[in-house]
Amino acid sequence: MENKIIKSLNRFKIHLNKKNVLTEAATGKYVITPIIAALAGANKVYAYTMDSEYGSVAHVVSQTNTLAEKLLVKDKISIITDLNDADLKEIDILTNTGFLRPINDDILKRLSSKCVIPLMWEPWEYRKEELDLESCYQHGIKVYGTNESNKNVRTMEYIGLTVLCHLLNNNVSPFNSNVLLIGCKRFVEPTLKILRQNEFNCSTITDYTNLMYSINDYDAIVILEHERSINVIGDKEAFIHKENINKHTIVIHICGNVNLKDAEFIFIPENPKPFGHMSFTADYVDSQAVIDLHAAGLKVAEGMCQANELKLKGAEYKLFMESNYPALSFEDSRFW
Repeated sequence: MENKIIKSLNRFKIHLNKKNVLTEAATGKYVITPIIAALAGANKVYAYTMDSEYGSVAHVVSQTNTLAEKLLVKDKISIITDLNDADLKEIDILTNTGFLRPINDDILKRLSSKCVIPLMWEPWEYRKEELDLESCYQHGIKVYGTNESNKNVRTMEYIGLTVLCHLLNNNVSPFNSNVLLIGCKRFVEPTLKILRQNEFNCSTITDYTNLMYSINDYDAIVILEHERSINVIGDKEAFIHKENINKHTIVIHICGNVNLKDAEFIFIPENPKPFGHMSFTADYVDSQAVIDLHAAGLKVAEGMCQANELKLKGAEYKLFMESNYPALSFEDSRFW
């Protein structure tokens, strides 16, 4: 993992010199955020954590410190379990990551207006319950998303690689197979690109007005709906009635509203995540996906700090961010 972090830093060239960062300390592939911030030159990194289903505080501390020691940044990172252990008025960058959510007015009113919040995802994925955007606006705190289609990020193509991996692992090879992709264009189109590059014969549905294809023509169906809560596969009211799917068909669930209980066909995973969450995330195939995404998010934070120092406003701020950084603004111009 150390080599992948260094590669990502070299690619994004993040400079957080003299900045104080508040992020989370987490387990597994998500251990990397405070490490990247420290390596990018941050003055001080506070990494907030708690006991969770993913691991105890002791486990988080051990994993974070082990990686930080290997990369010679342990002295820059303070792992905390109480936000009162960090002077929030001195925080320049607050990441909208796991343990810190929800970021509500109780936290935001303790921050300085110089603080910025980078989203490690695109603005269309915004969930009000995770971040009080109106409170950010009232306190003058800038929030920008990360462009996951940026040439150095390519999150959606990693989703395509995840689908490819599942197809091959389940004996669905490109030369004699038909695959149907169902979902939103943001997910379907990059997945289609990856599969066609590997010579799969694919059809797509991104408009649910009618079912144009015979379901029995497909060896695999992939569900990729992250925008609309329509019941894609389920009982009789669903877009596709599960009883109409051949028992030899493989259904791969990445995201979307489905009811696969008692289905006779093969489906992956055994317990699909509910709508709004993903059964398989971009880092399923390679941890580089999440490393690059979080590095890009911190690069976005660098840009917002720079734009604040330049005293940019409105459309000028947005242009500066989206022209020079892997950033995406919200549609509402109040947040530019």
